[in-house]
Amino acid sequence: MRDRAQDASAELEAWVGAFGHTIGIALEQAIVAVTSRLPAGDIVGVGVATDADATSIVALANSRQNLDRMIAEEPQFAVDSTWHLGEWDMDVTQVDADDPLAPVRAEADRVKRLITSPGDGRAPSQHLGEFRAALWDAIAHALAQSATHGFFDRWPSAKRVFLPLDADVSEERIAAWNTPFNRPEDLGELREFLQLD
Repeated sequence: MRDRAQDASAELEAWVGAFGHTIGIALEQAIVAVTSRLPAGDIVGVGVATDADATSIVALANSRQNLDRMIAEEPQFAVDSTWHLGEWDMDVTQVDADDPLAPVRAEADRVKRLITSPGDGRAPSQHLGEFRAALWDAIAHALAQSATHGFFDRWPSAKRVFLPLDADVSEERIAAWNTPFNRPEDLGELREFLQLD
């Protein structure tokens, strides 16, 4: 007979499997929405960030004007300004239209609450760790799928980033998430940003 911990893990795995396609569509719609205010050539970064518990999922973009200003002010931090989503100037919550990620955030929050309180005697933090890892992996997989079918090609100057902000995640893991949907010529700079080289 399965115990409650196994049930919670199985439920999480089933949810991610079913929700993965929905996440991919919503991420693409949100990235298009956040970049729609500027010509594609003026977008120098597109990406997705989450908070530390993974449920606040936001699409962001960086304008050439913002990047140029930051580099002019602090040229020694040019790589950070280029790659760190926290420095970017546009996010999907600022768009006048409905945020395509709002239902995704609501669903992720619902599942997080369900997964972190299964009554199996394990600490909620153990389940939260599993939940965060599964959702982050699903986001990274969805972005890689988008790259495979050419979604990011419409922004030829844009760096592509997925970053959990303020989360205790290793730089190696962040690099592993980001590598499949990035251009080979950008990977060296990405690794420099992550301080891996």
